[in-house]
Amino acid sequence: MNLPIPYPDPMPLPAPVWLLRTLLLLTFFLHVLFMNCLLGGTAVALVCTVRRKSSAFSVRLAGDLGRLLPSVFAFTITLGVAPLLFLQVMYGQFLYASSILIGVPWLAIIGMVILAYYGVYFFSMNLSTTNRHEKKGRTTVVLALVVLLLASIAFVYSNNFTLMLAPERWLDLYHSHGSGWNLNWSEPSLVPRYLHFVLGALAVSGLGLVVMGLRQQEDAYRQWLIEQGSLLFTGTTLLNFGVGFWFLVKLTGPVRLAFVGGNAFATSLLGVGMLLPLAAVAHLIMAKAHKSPKRQLVVGVSCGLLTVAVMVVMRDVLRNLALAPYFNPNQLPVAPQWGIILLFVVLFIAGLATLYYMLRKVAIATRVQAAAAQKLQ
Repeated sequence: MNLPIPYPDPMPLPAPVWLLRTLLLLTFFLHVLFMNCLLGGTAVALVCTVRRKSSAFSVRLAGDLGRLLPSVFAFTITLGVAPLLFLQVMYGQFLYASSILIGVPWLAIIGMVILAYYGVYFFSMNLSTTNRHEKKGRTTVVLALVVLLLASIAFVYSNNFTLMLAPERWLDLYHSHGSGWNLNWSEPSLVPRYLHFVLGALAVSGLGLVVMGLRQQEDAYRQWLIEQGSLLFTGTTLLNFGVGFWFLVKLTGPVRLAFVGGNAFATSLLGVGMLLPLAAVAHLIMAKAHKSPKRQLVVGVSCGLLTVAVMVVMRDVLRNLALAPYFNPNQLPVAPQWGIILLFVVLFIAGLATLYYMLRKVAIATRVQAAAAQKLQ
């Protein structure tokens, strides 16, 4: 069967495939952490603004999130550049083809990101205005639109990254709308994959609330944050088991079989990916009855973060299994440019150090602003 798959770029790869894949996974892991906190955090902030009349802590959490979300948004965008570039280097002929087929929604992401960014800043700045009580209704509407925009962006990404794995659909989509007005609706795994991502974002934001709670000095607010974060993580994680099973069932036969015994590495990843969130849930539950819950909470959060790392690797394995009939990046020519690679590694480490420094500064500034806001109230 002749498929319209473009030829790979004739230029050799600037680094071995294993190194490019390692950098792809590492940078995507960092990106997905902030991305999940952004999507889940805006959803939590929306709920808090809706519940502001019935819960004083909800008002306080909305203020804390309002001070954090603009920075989280910036980190999400910045950290998303590198994994997208590594993906294009190794799988460019597939990603470019699918991006062209859904060109209109794909390019619309730029506008949606800008609007969402403005919305997050509107929410953040409105918290400190003198007439904030008069603008609560408007703030809630804007925040709801931000959540809708971010969810729409995630849906377009899910469409593109599933379509790049199915070149047998490209011609039909091109004949349907050659101008780029396409979405990958015929993909059986599209909806469960998207829901799996959204629920995962809410779960990670729950872990974020737990971490925020661990950093609080006030006992009542700290306990409330930990309880709300644990409930959010536990509920969405247990629900995600059902969605994950749906996602697994909807994968193509060879890929699905690889994860249920056909491929030892893929099957092991699936098993670990199921056990780690259960361990996280168990530790968060045990922390509630423990006299010194900090250790249990730290272990629970760590298991949750390891789950995200395992899911990132599983995503890469799934992509390679799906593209195996058409392409193997290990067959691409390689001409290492070690000088450039060394420069990238140095700059990358320096960037991580800068990121850590900025996060510490943001955390300190957030605590100071939160304390000032509490005094004003």
